[in-house]
Amino acid sequence: MWDRNNIGTALASPVQRRQFRPNGLKALGAALLLALAGSSAWAAVWQAGTAYTQGDIVHHQGQEWQARWWTQGEAPSANAAAWQAAPSEDSAAAWQATVAYQAGQMVLHDGQLYQAQWWTRGNAPAPQGPWKALGTGVKARQFVRVPGGTFIMGATIQGNVNYENEYPAHPVTLSPFWLSSTEVTYRQFDRYTRATHQPLLSSLDGGGMDFGRGENPAVNVSWTAAIKYINWLNQQKGWPKAYNETTGDLLDAAGQPTTDVAKVVGYRLPTEAEWEYAARDRGQDIANAWGNGAPLINGKPAANTADISLKTFFEGELGIPLPPWMVIWEVTDGYPRLAPVGSFIANSLGIYDLSGNAWEWTTDKERVYSTAAQTNPVGTGEATGRVMRGASWDNGQEMHITDRYAGNPAESTGATGFRLARSAASGQEDQGQ
Repeated sequence: MWDRNNIGTALASPVQRRQFRPNGLKALGAALLLALAGSSAWAAVWQAGTAYTQGDIVHHQGQEWQARWWTQGEAPSANAAAWQAAPSEDSAAAWQATVAYQAGQMVLHDGQLYQAQWWTRGNAPAPQGPWKALGTGVKARQFVRVPGGTFIMGATIQGNVNYENEYPAHPVTLSPFWLSSTEVTYRQFDRYTRATHQPLLSSLDGGGMDFGRGENPAVNVSWTAAIKYINWLNQQKGWPKAYNETTGDLLDAAGQPTTDVAKVVGYRLPTEAEWEYAARDRGQDIANAWGNGAPLINGKPAANTADISLKTFFEGELGIPLPPWMVIWEVTDGYPRLAPVGSFIANSLGIYDLSGNAWEWTTDKERVYSTAAQTNPVGTGEATGRVMRGASWDNGQEMHITDRYAGNPAESTGATGFRLARSAASGQEDQGQ
């Protein structure tokens, strides 16, 4: 990661760190979700075709907005009746019985965020009455059902950079699963840390500059922190934990270790194979989630990557030259660092940011590839590293979706986040709170 004096520490991504290494190492309810699968994919960036319900928060033109009531098609602005500027969750104070609260004000009570629905004083926040519990911020409609299928996993396209652990390519068959259309955001992760009385996750890059929070992907999050968040999230639903927080093992409904993801109830990290299948848009032979070549779709930026926007920010505004080995994309995506989730076009499944924005943890340890066919593989073994995928805002023309980096599960960077998955066989209903 960058600081002001040493460019070698500036790039947060694992693939950048490889440049300095001599060897180049490197149930949601079925009925509910099936009904949602055919609708517009949910993203944190406002979309004209998406219906929003009261309390939904979106990012639009550099600002965050909250829906006052059900709305579709009306763009957020100061003059839009259906929208108001989103109140800051970071500054929510503890509820006090003697204070009068106006509609829209937020308070903290018993570790949970509540928002006043109308003027109130003396009424303690509760699920009913003048207060609305804001919950976890994880919405049922943010999940996309990914059909099962067979694809070729591993390096099938020779890129500018490929690594030994991407070979050999081999057939993999997957069962259907659910995958979040967006990465976990700071807003969602912050609700967990507040509820569990932990310090907020850092939103600083390696040079001490703030990324911003809200609808940006939560970065600086370790694999260990990610699975603890997932376990907490499952407990809010009344579901069992998905992970043993000491060993990192996946757990079945009885709390026993398993490598069969179909037996895991509730949210979890995607397996490495699930992630690649989704990033390949159901197994297509493509180099990045947008396809092949530069990150453009119909002439418009398709991902948040190292590009002219990043170069202009670091070299122009900060006076920090990019390292000579860094080859940026000659496009301008408008974001020099993190972008709010869902800022670019989704793939045909309705999933955003599978290339760029933030590297994403998977549930797997690094397995050694072979030519043998695999079915629902989960990487296990003695090595402690956990695989991350997808590249980030500071990756340029070396990025590709078959790149796999096994990182220390206790560490993270300003370019590492995650997204949620769930087995289609889990069979538990989720009301999206």
